[in-house]
Amino acid sequence: MKTSVIIPTHNRLLQLQRAYNSVCSQTRLPEEIIIIDDASDNIVAASLKYHKDHEITTIIKRFVTSQGACKARNQGVAIATGDIVMFLDDDDTWEPQKINDQLKIFASNPQIGLVYSGKLIVKETDRENILYRVRTKAKGNLYPEILYDNLIGSTSSVAMRKSLFQQVGGFDEDMPALQDYDLWIRCCQKTMIEHDNSFNLRYTIAEKPDHQISGQVPRQIAAVKIISQKYHTEIAAQGFINSRKIYAAKNFYISKSLRSRSLLAAIPWIIKSFWQYPNLKIIALFLPLSITQKLRNI
Repeated sequence: MKTSVIIPTHNRLLQLQRAYNSVCSQTRLPEEIIIIDDASDNIVAASLKYHKDHEITTIIKRFVTSQGACKARNQGVAIATGDIVMFLDDDDTWEPQKINDQLKIFASNPQIGLVYSGKLIVKETDRENILYRVRTKAKGNLYPEILYDNLIGSTSSVAMRKSLFQQVGGFDEDMPALQDYDLWIRCCQKTMIEHDNSFNLRYTIAEKPDHQISGQVPRQIAAVKIISQKYHTEIAAQGFINSRKIYAAKNFYISKSLRSRSLLAAIPWIIKSFWQYPNLKIIALFLPLSITQKLRNI
């Protein structure tokens, strides 16, 4: 089973080197690493310290003008020769067993098209100190449950069959955010999902939230609206009550994103979510952040 790892990057050579090294330190090495340089100021191909193991082929493709991470990932898959494709953001790293753990699952069951891992959450400035862990939970047939929430999580935790990626059409390059969640919805409509029951991703929280798409709230709001419209038929098919639950969950997601910055900004979305489907989790957002931060999995 041949594996291709795809790393999009833009102006983060130090982080890229760290991410690249974590792939090259796997107990089971990939056959190829594909780096898509999204028009970095300094040419990555001339600066990267390459792994010298001849078992790994490193391919670097450079965009002349910035195309964004989704275009970069799609281009990476188009180049990839592996049966299994794995994605890694340049500011994240993998634990040494990641590839090995996930390939074992694919080999054990041809019905599984996507495998994901749990996360170790770390700060950009201190990657050794684990702030908290995000456990894997959901597996099996995740449709229509995936419509409620992103049950799979970060792109960097996922491995999937290239054939599945092609079947569902890859990342939607027009999405302003939540491109991973949008892709996972389409994947869950087609395949069984499994997790590796481990924490094989070290996920980085940027010091400045605006430096990550996940911290750019206006783009998050726009993306939630697009997903709600894009899957309107699928959501409506779940019935009146469940549809309200799904839309409430979408507004709860926005509420949590805004609450981390301003309770005042979050209040309209909290009210909207509670009106659509009352839930104690929504009320919990009125608690001080020092408390809600301990309830990260609500």
